[in-house]
Amino acid sequence: MALQAKQFGYDVLWADADPLCPALLSNSPQAQSLPPASEGVVYLEALAKAARNFGATCVSFNTDAEVRYAADHLTALAELGLSQWIPSQRTVRICSDKAEFANYLARDSRFRTPVSYSVDDLESDFPAAGVFAKKRAGSGGAGAMICSSRRELDAWLSRNPDGLLQEVLTGQEFSADCLYTGSDLPLVVPRRRLRTRSGMSTVTETFHDASLERLIADLVQELQVVGPSCVQGFLQPDGVVFTEVNVRFGGGCAAAFWGATHLVEQYLSLLTTRERRLPAGLHGTRTSGTTTLVRVPGYVTLQAGPETGAPAAPAKL
Repeated sequence: MALQAKQFGYDVLWADADPLCPALLSNSPQAQSLPPASEGVVYLEALAKAARNFGATCVSFNTDAEVRYAADHLTALAELGLSQWIPSQRTVRICSDKAEFANYLARDSRFRTPVSYSVDDLESDFPAAGVFAKKRAGSGGAGAMICSSRRELDAWLSRNPDGLLQEVLTGQEFSADCLYTGSDLPLVVPRRRLRTRSGMSTVTETFHDASLERLIADLVQELQVVGPSCVQGFLQPDGVVFTEVNVRFGGGCAAAFWGATHLVEQYLSLLTTRERRLPAGLHGTRTSGTTTLVRVPGYVTLQAGPETGAPAAPAKL
């Protein structure tokens, strides 16, 4: 996000809780190490000092922990004079708890989520495909695994007693980067998650599917996820299954940006101007080509090409 902001001409202060973060090391003249958001008031004081010294007027929260903290401290952030754009506490709470998210969507027949199991359900009837066990909170798929036997599941539950147990999905996994103002139709850019590592896309490719994009837009509107978000799910043979919504852009949003969708450009413009309406006609300006994002240690490669799949020469960032 910060890299794309610089490419649009914004003056950016890079901030991270890890002092060895590559983004901080490579942008040291305009970089700031901050404590984790979990440190509460210490984090807020450090953020305030960094923003004041740099002259920042807005802040973009790009991690789940920061979003959760910010949703609970909107008044304090406003008093700092920092423009930010995140949903309500209620929306952040639903999207931050994978079990609450599944329970909420179960009330609406438009949206399907994976079948969830209780421990009692699995006492005598363990699914042949196994059980997907994941933590209720957190991002990046940390600690998630497919348990192929009750013994494996019990071992996992001993470390994660409050974990969420769901069916194993086998269809095409997707992410969708979205931007919703609260009034206009959300911008939606779906991406196939072709390869993942610890829950993060390492190879992802944008694609266009009008019916899927409409359904994702309906979900974002139902949850009132204003600002940026990343919807995740699977394209199963019998329909779309939603697994979670992250209240931030996904790690692969660079593919959406380079796909000429105006997604990040509009987010930055609306964040800095505090305007909350998309320009007229923006939804019809997306190109029909695809963009592939490839992450390997040390660099990122992007390939853009037509729907036929013939890629152009890659660009290295």
